[in-house]
Amino acid sequence: MKKIIVPTSIGILFFTGLWMYFLVQSSPSHMLIIEERNSGNTLWQKPINEDEWFRHEYIHSVEKSKVIEKFKLGPDGQMLAMESWTRSFGAGLPFEHKGEVERVDGYYVIRNIQDPLDELTMLPSHLQLHTFHFQEEEVILSEEPFRRNLITIKTSPLTMFERLTADQ
Repeated sequence: MKKIIVPTSIGILFFTGLWMYFLVQSSPSHMLIIEERNSGNTLWQKPINEDEWFRHEYIHSVEKSKVIEKFKLGPDGQMLAMESWTRSFGAGLPFEHKGEVERVDGYYVIRNIQDPLDELTMLPSHLQLHTFHFQEEEVILSEEPFRRNLITIKTSPLTMFERLTADQ
């Protein structure tokens, strides 16, 4: 009787471990977070997978032109600035001497920037529309609780338990 129990137990443990491994590998590794910088209060969060993109869009206060900045989660869990879309070049508009520049639908687009960031800090204005986009969700940063608050966009690694229980 003991000879049957030991191999069966080992088999169950092996397949349970294999199932857990694949479950963890297919679940998000990080949490994408928008928090209030001064208090550290989380205002919005959602699980994010490696190579998933997110962006924010705003109207530049001086140029009065739309700016789109795109980011992704890199393989090591770090945020990477990937693209910058601007309608003009002017004071205070983002510009990188990296990547490839092209003109698309009236925008100057800088692609493949791949600049690592620990976090992105901003102060959304109440005067112009400022949005954050991830997956199919749009968050309006120019409205409460974000507007006029110094906010930080960052990622945080999930524990194994959080990875198993995270909503995808």
